[in-house]
Amino acid sequence: MSSKSIFVSIAAYRDPDCINTLRSLFSTAREPDRITVGLCWQALPGTDDELYPVRERKDQCRVIAVDARESRGACWARSNIQSLWRGEDYLLQIDSHMRFIPDWDLILRDMLPRCASVKPVLSTYAHRFPKGFPDNETLDAQRFPVMCARNFDNAGVLKLGSTGISLSAAPEFPERNPFFSANFFFAAAAVIEDVPYDPHLYFFGEEISLAARLFTHGWDIFTPNAVPIYHDYKRRPERRLHWDDHLDWQNSNRRSKARIRHLLGMESSKDPDVLDEIEKYGLGIARSLAEYEKFAGVDFQTRTIHRTGPST
Repeated sequence: MSSKSIFVSIAAYRDPDCINTLRSLFSTAREPDRITVGLCWQALPGTDDELYPVRERKDQCRVIAVDARESRGACWARSNIQSLWRGEDYLLQIDSHMRFIPDWDLILRDMLPRCASVKPVLSTYAHRFPKGFPDNETLDAQRFPVMCARNFDNAGVLKLGSTGISLSAAPEFPERNPFFSANFFFAAAAVIEDVPYDPHLYFFGEEISLAARLFTHGWDIFTPNAVPIYHDYKRRPERRLHWDDHLDWQNSNRRSKARIRHLLGMESSKDPDVLDEIEKYGLGIARSLAEYEKFAGVDFQTRTIHRTGPST
């Protein structure tokens, strides 16, 4: 395996924009030959065939094709994608509706060692698509997103958000942040073995779960101090979501949130479905959960937030 190679994890659920994401990913990279995509393509056979996104650079795309009716959600898909890793140096996890600025690969590879940690992670909510998309794809951000705690939902899961900081005020080096985004996650690929993605989570709460797991395994999350990747946050009727098709998704969601409450010491569970492989996908021992709560400014048991992040 050549040096500085990037394994890009993309979980796509019936997404007509995935083909454009792949096109942007490769066409804007400085070294596209060093990029390998791991794609979990969840689609309805006979209905979504024309949406299949791998049209170019097929030898650089490893694909797990799943009948959408058999899909178990985003975290399950992302976990399966990690089985496609073949020793590439870096992991980049993104969503299937994203765009990239020129040389994004060099920007991320150069940014990571500028983080003050031996086990750094770059992660934040990727910048939103420009107004007027798709007619306007001019990627020219004036602010960069910094993640923060928002509130605890009714099930006790911490919801995250972000604030925008002017790029003119961006720090020289990426700064630590306690929170993790599933749509923009870049790190040394050793993180795949050290903190594997939990397939037993559904969707809601995956980010606070992995943030705590990364911290307690000794990884440090940093906010990128530039904007190399953009995300389409708008709900589009042509892009189906897992819960649009799976009427039983609430059961999966309830088990997932119970698993998160157990993991974060909020509520002990004895349900074997909730606790399945919890040791494999649990907290680490490098740092404690209490240390994470102090760093993040949250208290899981009392469901309180002591600070909400930087001001805009």
